Amino acid sequence: MNSNNHLEKHRLVPEGIVFPFILLTSLFFIWAVPNNMTDTMLAAFKRIMSLTDTQTAWIQVVCYLLGYGCFALPAAMFIKKHTFKSGVLLGLGFCITGSLLFYPAMLTIGINKFFCFAMYLFAIFVLFAGLSILETSANSYVYALGDPFTATRRLNFSQSFNPFGALTGVITSQIFVLSQLNTMSASDRAILNQTELLTIQRTELHAVTMAYLALGLVMLILFLSIFFTKMPRAQDEDKTLNLKATFNRLKRNKNYVGGVIAQFFYVGAQIAVWSFIIRYVMQQLNFDAIIAGLGNNPSSEAIIGALRGIEPVAGTFYGFCDWIGLDALLPRTAEQAGATYYILSLILFVAGRFICTWLMKYTKPVNLLSALAVLAVICSITAIYASGFVGVYALMGISGCMSLMFPTIYGIGMRGLGEDTKIAGSGMVMAIAGAALLTQIQGILSDQSGNIKFAYWVPAIAFIIITVYSFTIAREKEVRFVSDEKNKQA
Repeated sequence: MNSNNHLEKHRLVPEGIVFPFILLTSLFFIWAVPNNMTDTMLAAFKRIMSLTDTQTAWIQVVCYLLGYGCFALPAAMFIKKHTFKSGVLLGLGFCITGSLLFYPAMLTIGINKFFCFAMYLFAIFVLFAGLSILETSANSYVYALGDPFTATRRLNFSQSFNPFGALTGVITSQIFVLSQLNTMSASDRAILNQTELLTIQRTELHAVTMAYLALGLVMLILFLSIFFTKMPRAQDEDKTLNLKATFNRLKRNKNYVGGVIAQFFYVGAQIAVWSFIIRYVMQQLNFDAIIAGLGNNPSSEAIIGALRGIEPVAGTFYGFCDWIGLDALLPRTAEQAGATYYILSLILFVAGRFICTWLMKYTKPVNLLSALAVLAVICSITAIYASGFVGVYALMGISGCMSLMFPTIYGIGMRGLGEDTKIAGSGMVMAIAGAALLTQIQGILSDQSGNIKFAYWVPAIAFIIITVYSFTIAREKEVRFVSDEKNKQA
């Protein structure tokens, strides 16, 4: 049988479940919104509360080590005992609660900035606990919902809408949060009296809080839509839960263990790249110095005029925003100008995800993974050693390389697990905790070296590990799986 015909004959989505599948795919969009809004919060809280990179990196520790790391396995046990739909609703419930907790956190700024920051961290923790439950449920649900041969491509398809949510999150934070930040530096804020400083901080934190409350409302609508929709059961029937036996089978499965390790370093690399992209761009292109050169309290028009023509890619983007009347994306603060490159990076991520999903009709996923892992290493090293806009372009290029990695590593690592799929899915989601470790290391390296560029060795090393995985364990599993499927068809 011709290999291309074999790849094309398997149905991506089973008949009769299109609307439930659309609802499930919408989850991949919605959970990316807070993920990427929260990435930009590192730059926001650094400005609002005059924190260090190491302190702001605690946001990612709470998100990915405590939120994702601690709740994925309980979520898997929950959906194993109940249903995928129950897991989805539980996750959305946590997310809604976490979003609402931003409001009482905002009210504590008058007590102490560190207490207020801790309250925001707690709200983020609840929100990301919900995201962990949601991802554990939805990734495994989509993976199990149809032909095993198309499982990786089906997951890539649903994950293709994740970058649109990421773009929405960054654009939302740029328009409604970063653009509202006062441009005063930490040293300028230090000389203000307490009343003046609190007035500025309350305004800035109000912008942060309202963005998350709006997110909670959207998630409530999605919760009700799924609650009242009859969802397919997929492979939901077996409720037997024997964790010891399951763990013993999984730990002996070299392909699964290798996939979890690769996923740990991939997610760590992704969040490390994106968490500090605003800081990297601000440093490389000297945005703060440019704004400072405009004098005290420059107008928004003066800042926009100074920042929009620094290099051609962003200049073209701002010209496009002018043309379509989207003035809100024009840079009014250094952080907002830096977030422009985050948006452009996510556009590359979106394009890469759809292109790679299409290519998987004709090319083995592991081949695409290998090629893009190597390219990601090259882009990372370029970002470390290049200066100015060349380094910025290389950093943006990493996002294009990362586009297919999460669902592809997930799909390859989960192949052939049968009854262990739900519990195994929690391991893949728990691997997201890599974001907490790698981002914290990156923040420490940045503070200690005084140069954010040096800290990008963290994702560079992570991509080297993924490259090794793609050429060894992943390739061996891909060959065996395709051979087994051909034998079934014979």
